[in-house]
Amino acid sequence: MKIVSVVFGILLSSIPIFAQDGTFRLNVLSYQWTTSHKPVNFTWQGHSNTSCNGNSNVTGYVSGSGSFSANGTSSGSCSTTFTPPSTQTIDIQKPVVFILAETDSSRMVLSCTRNVLWSQCEALNPGTFLARTDKGHFEVEASNGKGKEEWVKFEIVQQSAIQRTVVQPVPQTEAKASILPPTSAADNSNPGFPTRWKSMTSGTVRTLRFSGDYIYGELVVPEAAAKAGMFGLLEVKKSGEKYTGTYNTRGVSQNGAICSFKIEIELTSVTPTRIEGRVMGPPSNAKLDWNSCTYSASLAWQEFTWIPVQ
Repeated sequence: MKIVSVVFGILLSSIPIFAQDGTFRLNVLSYQWTTSHKPVNFTWQGHSNTSCNGNSNVTGYVSGSGSFSANGTSSGSCSTTFTPPSTQTIDIQKPVVFILAETDSSRMVLSCTRNVLWSQCEALNPGTFLARTDKGHFEVEASNGKGKEEWVKFEIVQQSAIQRTVVQPVPQTEAKASILPPTSAADNSNPGFPTRWKSMTSGTVRTLRFSGDYIYGELVVPEAAAKAGMFGLLEVKKSGEKYTGTYNTRGVSQNGAICSFKIEIELTSVTPTRIEGRVMGPPSNAKLDWNSCTYSASLAWQEFTWIPVQ
């Protein structure tokens, strides 16, 4: 069985994109670039050019009595050249992207064309995006080449309804906690403190064991996930008004990749009804690279709250 893990599940969870007013989630499955061809015929008028050449000769005579007479000859010629009308066909090519995506109720093929070099038209990598219909245009929020989020217009060239089959979840057996005290010491452990605590940040549950100045914690995971190698173990020691220590975790991806982390953790307020603290973890929108076991954003202090549950 393939297991999907939450690497910082004891404290944090990967928060999905929440739709804003008038928006909805769009899951992009794949995309494909192609090129459109549009032959365009250009025609322009012909023209003519006429040139003429000529010469004249005149001879005059003056008599002794002062009379004047003249005669002459002239010649000329003209030529005309004619350029007929011309026609040229040019194939106009434009990059076009087709994107296969789906919402909760339909699957669609989106498309946009790069008509100019500065066009907003971009392919959408597989993943989850925010979408909306604005003034009759279907738009998707995506990052441009400079990393800035903007709304990009797409045409819906095909759309069909999705009929989903609701599958009843199969109850998963929790892995047995490994940090519980021996039976002989159970009566003296967790004096006045519950054993199971739920994170109000991620919704995950962990078991805690209170032993003097130490608190030990273990993430509650399905038995199948534990067999695949997933775990989260906490150990903190009282230091003044708070508890400080480390959280060791191992996550397993769908493809079997494993990433392990050891991070700082602090419990700033510990009472039988509420525990508050912070952990040096990734932001909620950070993505994990399973090949390098690194996050897309730097680690920073993330606050959390736990409350007791049954």
